[in-house]
Amino acid sequence: MSIEFKGCTKKFKEKTILSNVNFTIQKGLYHLKGRNGAGKSTVLRMIAGLDKKYLGQIAVSGNSILYLNVDPIGIRPFTIRENLEILWNTFNIKLSEEQLSKVDEFFDGNLDISYSKASTGMKAKIGLSLILVKDWEVILIDEAMSTIDSESIKILSERLITLSNKVTIIYVSHSMINKELIDNSRAIYIEKGELSWENIQS
Repeated sequence: MSIEFKGCTKKFKEKTILSNVNFTIQKGLYHLKGRNGAGKSTVLRMIAGLDKKYLGQIAVSGNSILYLNVDPIGIRPFTIRENLEILWNTFNIKLSEEQLSKVDEFFDGNLDISYSKASTGMKAKIGLSLILVKDWEVILIDEAMSTIDSESIKILSERLITLSNKVTIIYVSHSMINKELIDNSRAIYIEKGELSWENIQS
């Protein structure tokens, strides 16, 4: 899997997010970094196809793209389990016993609580659980792991590291999520309208 920016220019009001960027991201695990307001979330939305107001082209090899941000995707008045079943049916996902067990572990056995009574972290896990049950070709995570507990982050990190040898994963996080995840990630920097493998901040 790969993502290729071809002559991409993106402006937001008077701010230049990308300036004629040519940049290729191959399969692997990447931490997108940059100062607040540099455009990290915008770049992920562009890759996901949610923001198409830019010049140039972004070529993504692969059709199954998972994009997750901090916005919860659950529905009231259903339980966590019912919300998960809705998601699985939407994406035509059939879970094995091993996957069901991993999901139950991820939610610490709290699958039957009402979504309306669930914590912020529990709500975030609904979308994040899709990482555990399907081999997506591209995974984009914009701060979606920031509200969940450390044990759940560990489960996700192990899964992302395992997947990274065959898919493209890019995540944004302002906090230290998981040392193993960070150690297995390559940093991409966005600064002054450029994407770079090196930290060009001065």
